[in-house]
Amino acid sequence: MAATRGRRALAVALSATATALVAGSVEGPDWSVSWPAWPYALGAVAIWAVNLMILVVGLGDDPQPLTRVPTLSVLFAFAMTILGTGSYWATTQLNPTYRVGIERAAFFIAACTGVSLAAWWVLSRGAVRSTVQGRRLEWKWDRLSATTYLFFLVAALGTFVTLRRIGYVPILSGDPNSLRVEFPAIGGVWYRLSMLGGVVALLVGVQAAARKASLAHYLVGLASLAMVGAYGPRFFVALPMGVALLVWDRVRHALPIARFAGIALVGAVGFGLVGYWRQQEAGWAALGPLVLSLYVMLSEFRDLGWTLDYFGDGQHLLGGETLPSAIVPLLPAAVWALVGIDKGGIYANDSATILGRLMGETVGIRVGIYGEWFMNFGWAGALSAAALYGTIIAALDRACQTVRVGEVRTVVLYLIVATALFAQIGQLNMFTSTLTSYGYPLGLAALISSVRQG
Repeated sequence: MAATRGRRALAVALSATATALVAGSVEGPDWSVSWPAWPYALGAVAIWAVNLMILVVGLGDDPQPLTRVPTLSVLFAFAMTILGTGSYWATTQLNPTYRVGIERAAFFIAACTGVSLAAWWVLSRGAVRSTVQGRRLEWKWDRLSATTYLFFLVAALGTFVTLRRIGYVPILSGDPNSLRVEFPAIGGVWYRLSMLGGVVALLVGVQAAARKASLAHYLVGLASLAMVGAYGPRFFVALPMGVALLVWDRVRHALPIARFAGIALVGAVGFGLVGYWRQQEAGWAALGPLVLSLYVMLSEFRDLGWTLDYFGDGQHLLGGETLPSAIVPLLPAAVWALVGIDKGGIYANDSATILGRLMGETVGIRVGIYGEWFMNFGWAGALSAAALYGTIIAALDRACQTVRVGEVRTVVLYLIVATALFAQIGQLNMFTSTLTSYGYPLGLAALISSVRQG
């Protein structure tokens, strides 16, 4: 079975590569005038074909290949390219003079994905242990249920106070100037408590996968998603939902991928329609609801194209300037202050803030971990980051194949997986800050609601 898949993938890869090369040799001279960036576009097609070959051969005859960690990372990168290119096209409809090297961005993501896949393939050789050795933490379901309700009450209080301080519900009020960057400062500690809603949704997901969730749990989970979604960013809703679905798929039963993809597509269009309704006075209404849904979808890819153009000459590379911002989220500000380090100042010097300043924007601009390493060290840095990313994917993939429904480490592992997937369009300090903001409360929940077995 694996050999058949491998041969088919190889045939697809060779066919696509040959088609790209033939098209380039035949049409290249004319395209050089009308489409100067055609080598990047056709190169991206060829690399994606090879990526498919590596992925299919590496997965072998796995019965659940679509929700394996490397598959998810590749699908995320490919969707980012396709939808991001659509976002760029919609941008040119709104601003006809706006141009960036979007083909170069497609080639860049394809190449980095290929390096990460190659690293995963090399490191994933060998059998996976079928059992977990040693003692392990397992949930006590009655305690976990009580902890879930307790966290929900704290999150609800934090959300109530924060929204009162803000003065309106951002998700319902438009906010075309993206004032959400000020919400943590406005809400203070109450805003941080409201973010426990994401943790509550994770805990409900764990109980649902184990068939321990009641109707009340599901209602609490939905209410928690509504609370964290009230501030506007989709990430706060998408992350706990993604983790819950991955845990369900692995420990309960396989998800109907086609149906799930359809729901995701409808949801994406729905977000665009909501944005159309909210932004009637922002000049975006001229795009129409469907084009606007592309405009707001994975616009990070469009900004990646700008970043590659700006830093591609090698004259503006940051030389690691943004990297300390990825370390400081691991500990509270008070701990860093003891050794004389200003956590806030370092955290604010991240890639998103720097790019926002360079592009004349008032909000941070995210371009993903590959883009951030390119900003710092060019192609060498980006490909090195891709190899490191593939190493992480290999470790997570191996660990996720031995999870059990009642283990605490199951939700922790898939939290890391979901965060790592999103890191392809996020920034480094978002990766570490997400792990700590969710991981520390999960650790507290485990302290209260788990026992050591084995």
